[in-house]
Amino acid sequence: MTGQPARTARAFSTCHASVPLACFAGVIVISMFAIQPVYVAISLAGALAFSLLARGLSPTLRGLRWQLPMIALICLLNPLFSASGSTLVLKLGPLSVYAESLAYGAVMGALMVAVVVWFEDAAAVLTQDRLLSLSPRRARSVPVVVSIAAQLVPQLLERSRTVRSTSDACTAAGPRPSGKDALINTSTLLLDWSLEDSLERSDAMRARGWESGRERTCYRVERFGSSDAFKLTLLVLLVCVNALLAWVACSQWHFYPTMPQLVMWWGYLPFAALAFVPMASELLARATERRLS
Repeated sequence: MTGQPARTARAFSTCHASVPLACFAGVIVISMFAIQPVYVAISLAGALAFSLLARGLSPTLRGLRWQLPMIALICLLNPLFSASGSTLVLKLGPLSVYAESLAYGAVMGALMVAVVVWFEDAAAVLTQDRLLSLSPRRARSVPVVVSIAAQLVPQLLERSRTVRSTSDACTAAGPRPSGKDALINTSTLLLDWSLEDSLERSDAMRARGWESGRERTCYRVERFGSSDAFKLTLLVLLVCVNALLAWVACSQWHFYPTMPQLVMWWGYLPFAALAFVPMASELLARATERRLS
Protein backbone atom coordinates (compact mmCIF):
# COMPACT_ATOMS: atom_id res chain seq x y z
CA MET A 1 0.00 0.00 0.00
CA THR A 2 2.89 2.35 0.70
CA GLY A 3 4.43 1.66 -2.69
CA GLN A 4 1.47 2.94 -4.68
CA PRO A 5 2.19 6.09 -6.68
CA ALA A 6 0.21 9.23 -5.91
CA ARG A 7 -2.70 9.74 -8.27
CA THR A 8 -3.74 12.94 -9.95
CA ALA A 9 -7.40 13.83 -10.14
CA ARG A 10 -8.66 14.08 -13.74
CA ALA A 11 -12.24 15.04 -12.87
CA PHE A 12 -13.44 18.38 -14.21
CA SER A 13 -10.13 18.85 -16.03
CA THR A 14 -11.92 20.07 -19.17
CA CYS A 15 -14.25 22.40 -17.27
CA HIS A 16 -13.78 25.86 -15.90
CA ALA A 17 -12.87 25.93 -12.22
CA SER A 18 -16.27 27.41 -11.36
CA VAL A 19 -17.96 24.13 -12.30
CA PRO A 20 -16.19 21.88 -9.74
CA LEU A 21 -16.36 24.71 -7.20
CA ALA A 22 -20.15 24.83 -7.50
CA CYS A 23 -20.38 21.04 -7.32
CA PHE A 24 -18.22 20.61 -4.22
CA ALA A 25 -19.62 23.69 -2.48
CA GLY A 26 -23.18 22.51 -3.05
CA VAL A 27 -22.66 18.97 -1.81
CA ILE A 28 -20.65 20.16 1.22
CA VAL A 29 -23.24 22.73 2.29
CA ILE A 30 -26.15 20.30 1.90
CA SER A 31 -24.19 17.60 3.75
CA MET A 32 -23.47 19.93 6.66
CA PHE A 33 -27.10 20.91 7.17
CA ALA A 34 -28.92 17.70 6.20
CA ILE A 35 -28.63 15.76 9.47
CA GLN A 36 -30.57 12.76 8.29
CA PRO A 37 -29.23 9.18 8.10
CA VAL A 38 -29.87 8.58 4.40
CA TYR A 39 -28.41 11.93 3.33
CA VAL A 40 -25.34 11.40 5.50
CA ALA A 41 -24.85 7.87 4.13
CA ILE A 42 -25.15 9.07 0.52
CA SER A 43 -22.73 11.94 1.16
CA LEU A 44 -20.16 9.68 2.80
CA ALA A 45 -20.44 7.09 0.04
CA GLY A 46 -19.97 9.70 -2.69
CA ALA A 47 -17.00 11.28 -0.93
CA LEU A 48 -15.23 7.96 -0.37
CA ALA A 49 -15.96 6.74 -3.91
CA PHE A 50 -14.38 9.82 -5.46
CA SER A 51 -11.49 9.74 -2.99
CA LEU A 52 -10.65 6.15 -3.94
CA LEU A 53 -10.70 7.02 -7.63
CA ALA A 54 -9.00 10.41 -7.61
CA ARG A 55 -6.69 10.26 -4.60
CA GLY A 56 -6.00 6.53 -4.49
CA LEU A 57 -6.42 3.74 -1.95
CA SER A 58 -3.47 4.61 0.29
CA PRO A 59 -4.35 8.28 1.02
CA THR A 60 -7.99 7.34 1.61
CA LEU A 61 -7.08 4.59 4.08
CA ARG A 62 -4.63 6.87 5.85
CA GLY A 63 -7.46 9.30 6.46
CA LEU A 64 -9.83 6.56 7.59
CA ARG A 65 -7.35 5.51 10.27
CA TRP A 66 -8.41 8.45 12.40
CA GLN A 67 -11.80 9.18 10.81
CA LEU A 68 -13.41 5.84 11.66
CA PRO A 69 -12.31 5.97 15.33
CA MET A 70 -13.71 9.50 15.45
CA ILE A 71 -17.14 8.16 14.41
CA ALA A 72 -16.97 5.56 17.18
CA LEU A 73 -15.81 8.15 19.71
CA ILE A 74 -18.60 10.61 18.92
CA CYS A 75 -21.13 7.77 18.93
CA LEU A 76 -20.03 6.62 22.40
CA LEU A 77 -19.60 10.08 23.90
CA ASN A 78 -22.94 11.49 22.75
CA PRO A 79 -24.99 9.59 25.40
CA LEU A 80 -22.84 11.26 28.08
CA PHE A 81 -23.96 14.72 26.94
CA SER A 82 -27.42 13.91 25.62
CA ALA A 83 -29.05 11.15 27.64
CA SER A 84 -32.34 11.38 25.78
CA GLY A 85 -34.49 8.89 23.97
CA SER A 86 -37.05 6.20 24.61
CA THR A 87 -35.22 2.97 23.74
CA LEU A 88 -32.99 2.06 26.68
CA VAL A 89 -29.96 0.04 25.63
CA LEU A 90 -28.15 -0.29 28.95
CA LYS A 91 -27.85 1.43 32.28
CA LEU A 92 -24.51 2.06 33.98
CA GLY A 93 -25.28 3.40 37.43
CA PRO A 94 -26.79 6.86 36.98
CA LEU A 95 -25.97 6.82 33.26
CA SER A 96 -28.68 5.69 30.85
CA VAL A 97 -27.68 4.88 27.28
CA TYR A 98 -30.45 5.17 24.72
CA ALA A 99 -30.45 3.93 21.14
CA GLU A 100 -31.53 7.35 19.89
CA SER A 101 -28.47 9.00 21.45
CA LEU A 102 -26.17 6.40 19.92
CA ALA A 103 -27.80 6.84 16.53
CA TYR A 104 -27.47 10.62 16.68
CA GLY A 105 -23.79 10.34 17.64
CA ALA A 106 -23.11 7.89 14.82
CA VAL A 107 -24.83 10.14 12.26
CA MET A 108 -22.95 13.22 13.45
CA GLY A 109 -19.63 11.35 13.37
CA ALA A 110 -20.31 10.10 9.86
CA LEU A 111 -21.35 13.61 8.82
CA MET A 112 -18.08 15.06 10.12
CA VAL A 113 -16.05 12.44 8.27
CA ALA A 114 -18.02 13.01 5.06
CA VAL A 115 -17.38 16.76 5.17
CA VAL A 116 -13.67 16.25 5.85
CA VAL A 117 -13.34 13.79 2.94
CA TRP A 118 -15.25 16.17 0.65
CA PHE A 119 -12.80 18.95 1.47
CA GLU A 120 -9.92 16.60 0.69
CA ASP A 121 -11.57 15.69 -2.60
CA ALA A 122 -12.10 19.34 -3.47
CA ALA A 123 -8.44 20.09 -2.73
CA ALA A 124 -7.43 17.33 -5.18
CA VAL A 125 -9.40 19.01 -7.99
CA LEU A 126 -9.30 22.71 -7.14
CA THR A 127 -5.58 23.36 -7.08
CA GLN A 128 -4.09 26.69 -6.06
CA ASP A 129 -3.74 27.82 -9.68
CA ARG A 130 -7.38 27.05 -10.45
CA LEU A 131 -8.60 28.87 -7.36
CA LEU A 132 -6.45 31.87 -8.24
CA SER A 133 -7.99 31.97 -11.70
CA LEU A 134 -11.42 32.38 -10.09
CA SER A 135 -10.44 35.50 -8.18
CA PRO A 136 -11.06 38.90 -9.76
CA ARG A 137 -8.19 41.11 -10.70
CA ARG A 138 -8.61 43.25 -7.62
CA ALA A 139 -8.14 40.17 -5.46
CA ARG A 140 -4.79 39.34 -7.04
CA SER A 141 -3.09 41.53 -4.41
CA VAL A 142 -4.44 39.35 -1.60
CA PRO A 143 -1.77 36.62 -2.04
CA VAL A 144 0.89 39.33 -2.04
CA VAL A 145 -0.41 40.77 1.23
CA VAL A 146 -0.64 37.30 2.79
CA SER A 147 2.89 36.40 1.71
CA ILE A 148 4.28 39.68 3.07
CA ALA A 149 2.49 39.12 6.37
CA ALA A 150 3.86 35.58 6.53
CA GLN A 151 7.36 36.98 6.11
CA LEU A 152 6.93 39.85 8.58
CA VAL A 153 5.61 37.82 11.51
CA PRO A 154 8.75 35.67 12.00
CA GLN A 155 10.90 38.71 11.23
CA LEU A 156 9.13 40.69 13.94
CA LEU A 157 9.60 37.88 16.45
CA GLU A 158 13.29 37.62 15.60
CA ARG A 159 13.74 41.37 15.98
CA SER A 160 11.95 41.24 19.32
CA ARG A 161 14.47 38.71 20.59
CA THR A 162 17.31 40.86 19.24
CA VAL A 163 16.01 43.96 21.02
CA ARG A 164 15.59 42.11 24.31
CA SER A 165 19.04 40.51 24.19
CA THR A 166 20.65 43.86 23.31
CA SER A 167 18.79 45.60 26.12
CA ASP A 168 19.87 42.92 28.60
CA ALA A 169 23.48 43.28 27.46
CA CYS A 170 23.53 47.04 28.15
CA THR A 171 24.35 46.78 31.87
CA ALA A 172 26.19 50.13 31.97
CA ALA A 173 22.92 52.07 31.59
CA GLY A 174 21.81 51.07 35.07
CA PRO A 175 19.59 48.36 36.50
CA ARG A 176 17.39 46.35 34.21
CA PRO A 177 13.91 47.77 33.69
CA SER A 178 10.89 46.04 35.08
CA GLY A 179 8.78 43.72 32.98
CA LYS A 180 6.28 46.44 32.07
CA ASP A 181 8.97 48.99 31.18
CA ALA A 182 10.90 46.39 29.17
CA LEU A 183 7.74 45.56 27.20
CA ILE A 184 7.10 49.24 26.46
CA ASN A 185 10.69 49.80 25.34
CA THR A 186 10.67 46.72 23.12
CA SER A 187 7.33 47.66 21.54
CA THR A 188 8.51 51.21 20.86
CA LEU A 189 11.72 50.04 19.18
CA LEU A 190 9.86 47.45 17.10
CA LEU A 191 7.32 50.06 16.00
CA ASP A 192 10.08 52.45 14.89
CA TRP A 193 11.86 49.63 13.09
CA SER A 194 8.66 48.49 11.33
CA LEU A 195 7.70 52.02 10.23
CA GLU A 196 11.14 52.51 8.71
CA ASP A 197 10.89 49.19 6.86
CA SER A 198 7.38 49.99 5.64
CA LEU A 199 8.64 53.08 3.83
CA GLU A 200 11.39 51.09 2.12
CA ARG A 201 8.99 48.27 1.23
CA SER A 202 6.41 50.63 -0.22
CA ASP A 203 9.09 52.34 -2.35
CA ALA A 204 10.25 48.93 -3.60
CA MET A 205 6.72 47.84 -4.52
CA ARG A 206 6.01 51.18 -6.22
CA ALA A 207 9.20 50.75 -8.25
CA ARG A 208 7.85 47.38 -9.45
CA GLY A 209 4.66 48.93 -10.79
CA TRP A 210 2.21 48.52 -7.93
CA GLU A 211 -0.32 51.36 -7.73
CA SER A 212 1.17 52.95 -10.82
CA GLY A 213 -2.26 53.97 -12.08
CA ARG A 214 -2.34 51.37 -14.86
CA GLU A 215 -4.46 48.26 -14.79
CA ARG A 216 -2.34 45.18 -14.21
CA THR A 217 -2.78 42.48 -16.82
CA CYS A 218 -2.90 38.78 -16.02
CA TYR A 219 -2.83 35.54 -17.94
CA ARG A 220 -5.89 33.34 -17.45
CA VAL A 221 -5.24 29.66 -17.95
CA GLU A 222 -8.94 28.79 -18.15
CA ARG A 223 -11.67 30.42 -20.20
CA PHE A 224 -15.34 30.33 -19.27
CA GLY A 225 -17.18 29.05 -22.33
CA SER A 226 -20.76 28.26 -23.27
CA SER A 227 -20.40 24.59 -22.27
CA ASP A 228 -19.15 25.68 -18.85
CA ALA A 229 -22.15 27.98 -18.48
CA PHE A 230 -24.48 25.09 -19.35
CA LYS A 231 -22.83 22.72 -16.84
CA LEU A 232 -22.76 25.38 -14.14
CA THR A 233 -26.46 26.14 -14.67
CA LEU A 234 -27.38 22.45 -14.37
CA LEU A 235 -25.32 22.09 -11.20
CA VAL A 236 -26.86 25.17 -9.61
CA LEU A 237 -30.36 23.93 -10.43
CA LEU A 238 -29.50 20.49 -9.04
CA VAL A 239 -28.15 22.03 -5.84
CA CYS A 240 -31.27 24.19 -5.41
CA VAL A 241 -33.58 21.19 -5.95
CA ASN A 242 -31.57 19.15 -3.45
CA ALA A 243 -31.67 21.94 -0.89
CA LEU A 244 -35.48 21.96 -1.07
CA LEU A 245 -35.73 18.16 -0.91
CA ALA A 246 -33.24 18.01 1.99
CA TRP A 247 -35.35 20.53 3.89
CA VAL A 248 -38.44 18.39 3.34
CA ALA A 249 -36.64 15.21 4.46
CA CYS A 250 -35.07 16.79 7.54
CA SER A 251 -38.33 18.42 8.62
CA GLN A 252 -39.94 14.97 8.72
CA TRP A 253 -37.05 13.32 10.61
CA HIS A 254 -36.14 13.55 14.28
CA PHE A 255 -33.97 11.53 16.63
CA TYR A 256 -35.73 12.32 19.89
CA PRO A 257 -37.77 11.02 21.58
CA THR A 258 -38.25 8.25 19.00
CA MET A 259 -36.92 7.89 15.47
CA PRO A 260 -39.47 7.36 12.69
CA GLN A 261 -39.01 4.49 10.30
CA LEU A 262 -36.94 5.21 7.20
CA VAL A 263 -38.83 4.60 3.98
CA MET A 264 -37.85 4.58 0.34
CA TRP A 265 -38.28 8.05 -1.19
CA TRP A 266 -37.56 9.35 -4.66
CA GLY A 267 -36.16 12.57 -3.18
CA TYR A 268 -32.91 10.81 -2.28
CA LEU A 269 -32.08 10.19 -5.95
CA PRO A 270 -31.25 13.82 -6.88
CA PHE A 271 -28.81 14.07 -3.97
CA ALA A 272 -27.24 10.77 -4.96
CA ALA A 273 -26.81 12.16 -8.47
CA LEU A 274 -25.13 15.28 -7.06
CA ALA A 275 -22.89 13.33 -4.68
CA PHE A 276 -21.68 10.99 -7.43
CA VAL A 277 -21.10 13.69 -10.07
CA PRO A 278 -17.37 13.93 -9.18
CA MET A 279 -16.94 10.16 -9.46
CA ALA A 280 -18.76 10.13 -12.81
CA SER A 281 -16.57 12.98 -14.05
CA GLU A 282 -13.43 11.10 -13.00
CA LEU A 283 -14.55 7.91 -14.76
CA LEU A 284 -15.51 9.85 -17.89
CA ALA A 285 -12.16 11.63 -17.96
CA ARG A 286 -10.27 8.35 -17.62
CA ALA A 287 -12.32 6.69 -20.34
CA THR A 288 -11.68 9.64 -22.68
CA GLU A 289 -7.97 9.53 -21.90
CA ARG A 290 -7.77 5.80 -22.65
CA ARG A 291 -9.69 6.25 -25.89
CA LEU A 292 -7.36 8.99 -27.11
CA SER A 293 -4.16 7.18 -26.13
